[in-house]
Amino acid sequence: MTTYDVLIVGGGPAGLSAAIYSSRQGFKTGIITIDIGGQLTLTPMIENYPGVSATSGFKLVGVMMEQVTSFGAELIYDEAIGVEEVDDGFRVKTRGGKTYESKALILAFGKKPRKLKALNEERFVGRGVSYCAVCDAPFYKNKRLLVVGWGEPALEAVSILKRYDNEVLVAHESRRSDDFAEKLRELKVEFIQGVRVEEIRGRDFVEEVVLKDLKTGEEKILKVNGIFVELGYVTETDWIKGFVEIDEKGEIIVDELGRTSREGVFAAGDVTDFPYKQAVIAAAQGAIAALSASNYLRRIMGKSEIRSDWRKLTG
Repeated sequence: MTTYDVLIVGGGPAGLSAAIYSSRQGFKTGIITIDIGGQLTLTPMIENYPGVSATSGFKLVGVMMEQVTSFGAELIYDEAIGVEEVDDGFRVKTRGGKTYESKALILAFGKKPRKLKALNEERFVGRGVSYCAVCDAPFYKNKRLLVVGWGEPALEAVSILKRYDNEVLVAHESRRSDDFAEKLRELKVEFIQGVRVEEIRGRDFVEEVVLKDLKTGEEKILKVNGIFVELGYVTETDWIKGFVEIDEKGEIIVDELGRTSREGVFAAGDVTDFPYKQAVIAAAQGAIAALSASNYLRRIMGKSEIRSDWRKLTG
């Protein structure tokens, strides 16, 4: 079991920003996430992020990631499913069966990728089922892969996966024809429309999927080495109910310093009850939560809090 000073759940702009500020202070920082960038990667053009010329959400996330890794934060590609308070801080359990502990915890998971709800999906997460092409594409080379999704996120996934000489297919429940379908044809990517992934099969790794035609009910087996899910995002906070205070909308209640109802636990971004859901606001809240967590750690270590000078600290 790995122990951190600060453990961040979520890899969107709030979580990445928190990681930059936390690790830059010299605290051992870990980020548990099943994707990088979150909803920001769904935005094809961003023109109102201060200091950044018009760019795509995907590219902006790339810049954030470079900063995160440059300060030494560790990325853990897994899904947090449980949390509890322990003697020296907090313990987070993941779907991959591992546990991580930290002295301070920052909840910044925003919305989570929407699942397929296919038979055996959970079993193959990390073993052929992925919700983040930019995270996992390097592990697939010369493979046959299925992207399940629509629009810019799916096209981005296709583009990334093809860089590694993979054969890529795309499937979606819709039968409509638009620019998305045309772009796939231009990329010479097979598009299977009007189907749903019913089941995922394999021994230790994904080997095939069962696709059901939603019009005829007919099922067919598709041989693939991996599945990349691009179906948007949903809010999931059930796993922290009772641990921190949540409002009627399922959002974590925080104060102006990103503090939750439990000491040592902070929250930032779209998962909080702050009304404005914008990338720049999520990033700012991530910085606030990290600074508050840093002061919390300094306090429990018997050191004075810092209010005015947030230069890189080593002691």
